[in-house]
Amino acid sequence: MENTKAKVKISTILLFALCIAAVLFLPGQTNDYSMRVVNNALIFAIVSYGLSIMLGMGGQLTFGGLAFMGGGAFTAANLCSGRLGFWLDPVLAILISALLMGVMAFGLGLILLKLKDTYFTFSTIALVQVAYTFFVNYKPLFGGAGGISNIAEMKIFGVGFGNNYNLWFYFLVVVLAIVAFVVERIRQTQLGRSLASIRDNDTAALTLGVNVYRTKVLAFAIAGIFAGLAGACYALQMRFIGADMFTYERSTLFIIMAMVGGVNNSFGIIIGSLVITVLPEVLRGVPGIDRYLQLSYGLLVIVLMVFMPMGLAGMASALSKRFKAFISKKANAPVAEKEVGVHE
Repeated sequence: MENTKAKVKISTILLFALCIAAVLFLPGQTNDYSMRVVNNALIFAIVSYGLSIMLGMGGQLTFGGLAFMGGGAFTAANLCSGRLGFWLDPVLAILISALLMGVMAFGLGLILLKLKDTYFTFSTIALVQVAYTFFVNYKPLFGGAGGISNIAEMKIFGVGFGNNYNLWFYFLVVVLAIVAFVVERIRQTQLGRSLASIRDNDTAALTLGVNVYRTKVLAFAIAGIFAGLAGACYALQMRFIGADMFTYERSTLFIIMAMVGGVNNSFGIIIGSLVITVLPEVLRGVPGIDRYLQLSYGLLVIVLMVFMPMGLAGMASALSKRFKAFISKKANAPVAEKEVGVHE
């Protein structure tokens, strides 16, 4: 038992050290555009954490995260642009946007989660399409095709963020750490265990006293809060928001991010978001890459599902276990040889 605890501490320290190194050195080594891309990856990771709860813990695939992200983004944009006749503090707008999307997700979850499995998944695809139609066409709330601009600069303790993407990076790291902590706590609570039992067998979970419907609705609401939070952060960082960001094609990217990184691994979610967001920028110089990017994502997901169903995080975990087993075998080999010699 003591050895197990020591191993957990070492892996945790390594991950923590890696995160600290990224936070300390990344802002000083990249330009504004690259930092904005990294910041977007962190924002997308917040949405993907909602998918981790729904799909990773509960086994329920949903495309609805993008709809709630859009809702959070336009809510924050309206509250901070003066379009409603007043300006709200951006930090307060972020909190209100997240809570509002949580309430909306709860209400919609009560309806959509009456559907089972793939029917529910199809309904979330329809939700994304309906939300996009509203974003494009309903000008009073969403600005129509032109979107919403002139969003107020975010300030914390009098320090303006503006286009300082380094400051945004530190802010988003803190937000992402809080979200990751909440997800890990959920994983260890009654809600997390109920979701896991539903994922494995919802009929068995029902016989064990788990309220399957209520648990799924609660998980959907939490995912909505995360998506609304991410959308509000995105709108305030960009200081402009348009409907083009919230098409169905983009909603599939969140699925790919979670699958590539490891849908049931909190650290893998961040890795997957970074890989899928940064990869197009790295390959930008390759002629015609835009035409084959979606094809590449599809092939990548197929390969991962066949050979590494737990994603990159699962692959790293498997390699770590094999390495530890190899080291343990080498360390015990002399002892075994001595025992053989004694018996001889």
